[in-house]
Amino acid sequence: MPEETNKRHEFLFVDDDPQFLATVTQSKQSSKAHWAFRTATNHLQALEELKAQPVEIIVLDIEMPVMDGIEFLRLLRQAHPGQRVVMLSPRVGDEAARKTSMELGAVLYLEKPRTPEGFQCLFAALEALTTTGAQSGFRGVMQVGLHDVLQMECLGRKSSILGVSAGGRKGQIFINNGDIIHAEYGQLQGEMALYGLLGLSGGDFNLLAYTEPSHRTISGQYEFLLMEAARLRDEGSPSSLPQIGSLGSQDLHAALESAPPTEARGVRIEETLLCSSAGEVLHQSKCESLEARLELFQKLEQQMMQASKGTPSGRFHRVSVDTSAHRLLIQIQPTYKLLVRSALSAPTMQP
Repeated sequence: MPEETNKRHEFLFVDDDPQFLATVTQSKQSSKAHWAFRTATNHLQALEELKAQPVEIIVLDIEMPVMDGIEFLRLLRQAHPGQRVVMLSPRVGDEAARKTSMELGAVLYLEKPRTPEGFQCLFAALEALTTTGAQSGFRGVMQVGLHDVLQMECLGRKSSILGVSAGGRKGQIFINNGDIIHAEYGQLQGEMALYGLLGLSGGDFNLLAYTEPSHRTISGQYEFLLMEAARLRDEGSPSSLPQIGSLGSQDLHAALESAPPTEARGVRIEETLLCSSAGEVLHQSKCESLEARLELFQKLEQQMMQASKGTPSGRFHRVSVDTSAHRLLIQIQPTYKLLVRSALSAPTMQP
């Protein structure tokens, strides 16, 4: 216990305002004697300070020239993973900045103090963080698949939000007590969004504190969902809609056309139709009769629901019909309905 009481706590304040840093240094005298405050006026000085000696907590101003606090926080996440950072903002009501900061791993987002009372509140928050210390366990950097992260969260019966970003796109997967209950990816929601995120080849992820989604869009056992996502990704066929689901509707047909051939036979997309769960047409290409296709969706949905009753395999959601010349693929999901008709031709024989 005495060893913990006498432990020296190192803080680094990063702010382009010299007056603020001077006030911090002066206020240090009224704080605990075993606290050490270091200062930097920009991100270059801060990186040099960290290179010279690590600190327990960085207190970072969100509004700085050249590289603002959020961009520096993003850099710290890559260069110093696990570093605890407290963000200070003169506009604490900026929810967008707060959300971005927390997603990037900030431990606190506080109002920048201007009064003695404000500094007392800041130091009280820092004291609470030093008292709790870093979370137990190991820290490090490693590359893992989203499947593995999800499986660990579900097996542990955790409640969390898995935030994912790749190529400028962002998504979230909601886990509640070990169940995957909702996913968002661009304009997509539900299983379509989940499979789209799990189909990404790389990117960044961050586990966030759990909050209830606006509504639940996914049901079923997580094992089945992960197996289905793996199957869709392995197929690499036009049926793997989630891999292209984040594209705009104008790009949907082109993406389907560029999908690799299946079963050693060439594939030419002749017709596509994508609808919302309510039957609203989101995209269509070369559909001769929308009414007939929508009626087909309705009949198949009813038949799938009827066939699923009392079966241990769960809900049916996919139908594929092959002939010598065509393939008709239909998916009925809670958030979308997809029809793809393709022409199959025998491969050209080389002399």
